Amino acid sequence: MKHALYVILCLSLLSCQSQDGNNQQATPATLPLPDTTAVQTPPPATPDSAYLILPGESIGKIKIDMTGEKMTSILGQPDSTDAAMGKALLFWLDGPHYVAVYTVSDFGGTDERPKVKQVQVNSPRFQTPDSIGTGKTLAQIRQQYGNLKPLAYYRNERQQQVYIYDAQQQGIAFEVLLPDSILTAITIHPKGENLADTYLPLHPDMTRIE
Repeated sequence: MKHALYVILCLSLLSCQSQDGNNQQATPATLPLPDTTAVQTPPPATPDSAYLILPGESIGKIKIDMTGEKMTSILGQPDSTDAAMGKALLFWLDGPHYVAVYTVSDFGGTDERPKVKQVQVNSPRFQTPDSIGTGKTLAQIRQQYGNLKPLAYYRNERQQQVYIYDAQQQGIAFEVLLPDSILTAITIHPKGENLADTYLPLHPDMTRIE
């Protein structure tokens, strides 16, 4: 009897050792392999061309020096127009947002058709390639346009003071609302143009900063 129990005990031990050996051999095969796939950083979103602001060039499909006829074929007839002496300020309204276009006719020149000279927008959907749009702060604007020059200031319909800053060489100006220095409107104009005189139709009551 003792001999039989001894044999059974030995067989049991051998069986356990065999299972342990099989488990040890199987374990490496069941471990997950390390993930060697490189983490891919998603590319920045491509700005929608319909709402892209290119300083000194265009806002959306409206370009500097585009004819008035071409402009209205894109935007339709304006909701408001103020015209005199070959100059016109036209507005297209969408609730609290607008597109304002300033055109000039060169009477006596080779082409007397009205041409786009300034475009202004106040909707945050419009942005520059570096993501500057209304709602940004003056500090954020300066990070992209460090050569800003204060041009003038005026009071809006709520009697809040608004400062106009111009990046003359790039052809873009910013209206910044105090006291928080929040961008409320963006205007593009021909690069290198001194905006002090031609900005007047947008805010005839503005005070220039000499």
